[in-house]
Amino acid sequence: MKLRRFLLGSTLSLSSMAWGAIGVQGQQYPGVAGNQPTTGAGTVATQPLNQVSQVAAVGIGQPQGQAGGVLGQPSAGPNGGAPVAGAPAGTAPGLPPGPPFQLSEIEQGEVFRLLQMWEESSAKVNTFNSDFERWEYDAVFGPGAETPLIKANGTLSFSKPDKGSFKIDSISRWTKADAQNPAVKVPGDWTPKPDEIGEHWVCDGKAVYEYNHREKQLVVVSIPEEMRGQKIVDGPLPFLFGAEAKKLMERYWIRAKQSDPSMIWLEAYPRWQSDAANYDMVDVMLDRKTMQPKAIQVRLPGGQQRHVYMFKDPKVNETNIGAWFPTLFSAPRTPLGWTRVMADQAAPQASNPDPQAPLQR
Repeated sequence: MKLRRFLLGSTLSLSSMAWGAIGVQGQQYPGVAGNQPTTGAGTVATQPLNQVSQVAAVGIGQPQGQAGGVLGQPSAGPNGGAPVAGAPAGTAPGLPPGPPFQLSEIEQGEVFRLLQMWEESSAKVNTFNSDFERWEYDAVFGPGAETPLIKANGTLSFSKPDKGSFKIDSISRWTKADAQNPAVKVPGDWTPKPDEIGEHWVCDGKAVYEYNHREKQLVVVSIPEEMRGQKIVDGPLPFLFGAEAKKLMERYWIRAKQSDPSMIWLEAYPRWQSDAANYDMVDVMLDRKTMQPKAIQVRLPGGQQRHVYMFKDPKVNETNIGAWFPTLFSAPRTPLGWTRVMADQAAPQASNPDPQAPLQR
């Protein structure tokens, strides 16, 4: 599947930059250095045997062809369940090594307090609708470590407890002013690509529907009964809605980082290999007043790519959002000339490691 199972349900989770200095509506976030995971002492949480490792076969757009579990099919991770290199003795096979940092008892208490505040705020979110901007960085194919290769705009919508919609509406790519210049860091600008198609998926609470334009397929991923409704918060990544302090602490190694006084910066590393197969680390920037995410950065496996999501004027629990809002989550009709297939019947999407070979309309 093209997307990387990163958003859905009460987790409609928001998708790797080292939080280089990026701006969110004028807000500059400090750079981070030296935060690569290292082996350390600590317990590793075992994944529940019946846990569905991926709530959806769709999510925040990561490159096609990368591994990841499909709903109802737990993912063993990049090592296929084999022990992770460098893991301390006694670590369960297929699980990441120990925590990449050590926290004092006081620091742990502070992190849990922040997560509880976030949980209280998240519990009040019934509907959410926001435009967002996604910057995609690629150290191999991009114009540099601190310059995004792609800038995309889209819309994310959510209705409690388990309905969601995610759509990329426009894509712009970094283009050199002099295409013949082989240097990486040269003058250029982001050029709109109206013919490129971005990700689009819908969840009606019973299934996830992904538009696979390359194969002209509407791919349907059924959600098991036990994962519907409130239970869906146990899915991929509760970093937007449905955040529960205790569950977050059990599933991730989390620490608070120094940030702008108006923001709370949390850094989360996955404890489970099924999560680590999809991302190395996630940065979450919370508005200190509303405790709602302002930006989320996803550092992808391999250390070469990172995606940054910046939310613009999100509408939470709007009473006059419009009659159109509930229709966003209806099971879509199959487009004319397309086929409707279940996820396990869908044509495999070709690996597309080169961002210069995009999907065209």
